[in-house]
Amino acid sequence: RTWMETSVRTLVNLMLAMKRDLRFSSTLFLLLCLSCSSAFQNYETVISSAPKENTFWQVEINEFFRKPVPTPFRESISINYEKDGDLDPEDFITIMTAAPSSPGFPRPLWAVLMASIPTGLLWYAYYKFAVEEELLHTEIKQGKEPRGLGGYGTLGPFTYGLLLGPIAEVTHTPGGMQWSLLSVVYLFCSQFLLYERVNDLYQDEGRMRPLQAWWSLPLFFPFNIIVGLRQVHFLSQYFCRQRGLKLAKDPVCDLFPFIKVESLTWQQFMLSPKLWCSCFRDVDNLQPNFLFSKDWQPVD
Repeated sequence: RTWMETSVRTLVNLMLAMKRDLRFSSTLFLLLCLSCSSAFQNYETVISSAPKENTFWQVEINEFFRKPVPTPFRESISINYEKDGDLDPEDFITIMTAAPSSPGFPRPLWAVLMASIPTGLLWYAYYKFAVEEELLHTEIKQGKEPRGLGGYGTLGPFTYGLLLGPIAEVTHTPGGMQWSLLSVVYLFCSQFLLYERVNDLYQDEGRMRPLQAWWSLPLFFPFNIIVGLRQVHFLSQYFCRQRGLKLAKDPVCDLFPFIKVESLTWQQFMLSPKLWCSCFRDVDNLQPNFLFSKDWQPVD
């Protein structure tokens, strides 16, 4: 049984399982069929140049969601195999417009923030796509089975998942817009996996694993923001080394040292003011028992 046949059977089973609301099932099935028709027609084509027997299922899923994308747009963001010197990693416009590359293109934290915040995180979606594509190719190039699904395999299911809420709302399906939360959960899982993959790259170099992946959970705010900033920085540093480039200083990391320290635990962050901001570089570390001093009194 081929993977395509299995996918079709899965969609049919989904319709049968949701037969209590035939309108929602039919609409969802029709939407998926129309959007993925070109992917089924061109299913045998994969982005890897390896023989078919060496093709990973992660690559096939990435290709499945790549095929429905219009050809001109797809070609403009295809993997670029240029070496260092072909692109200027310190030019802001180049960083914003650089296609996914192999080796990966270093995108420093200062540039990611400058591009993401004014665009309401829309550019960050492109950043997520680009690094997922680059990591997929990096892992294959290193002879590993990729742990991610590539840029299309990550943002494709997320985008289709967002459509579940509006479809359920229009068809008056129980749950309504809450169906779109499935795509958010999926994205959080991919982000957790991204941190682990960056850790593996550093471990392969004989370096310390820089990220605490469990901080990605929303429950651990603001550490989920901290680990996200650190991931951008350390992945950019890794790609600089892969391209043989000099590690440039990042003004954001210089201002907030906790971003660039090689290893960071929540205890170190909480008790080391000098890591919070460069303005506190001369402040001594806090004592672990400072919150429980004898002079402490509860507030009425």
